[in-house]
Amino acid sequence: MAVLLDPSVVVAAADAADLNHRAAAAWFERVDEPLLLGALSLAEVDMLLQRELGAAASLAVVASVVAGSIRLVAPTPDDMRRAAELIGEAAEHRPRLADALLVATAERLGVHRVAAFDRRPLAVFRPRHAKSLDFEP
Repeated sequence: MAVLLDPSVVVAAADAADLNHRAAAAWFERVDEPLLLGALSLAEVDMLLQRELGAAASLAVVASVVAGSIRLVAPTPDDMRRAAELIGEAAEHRPRLADALLVATAERLGVHRVAAFDRRPLAVFRPRHAKSLDFEP
């Protein structure tokens, strides 16, 4: 079974100054399932890594995608429609499109596991394919 990556876990693994760095690095060392990263999440990872660590850190993530260590997942039109539904259902929480797309992608692919430290924005959604998402690490 695959694991969807939230930007928070990717940034924590890259940034030694991040409070979750050790946990993220250890998790990446032991995880043996395919790792998936949404296209919008990649843009967010790039923005955060460029701001905090510079281009080399961002390019390291790109190299992981090119090497196949992380599989990039593009949103489909159905994902976009479902993300819009999810945003509407959780409107009082002011959810972000990238988070709703992560949940919509999880539904489409049947993925239950999400690697994330910033869990609150994802927890406001109710996925159709599971009672809730399983968060790691």
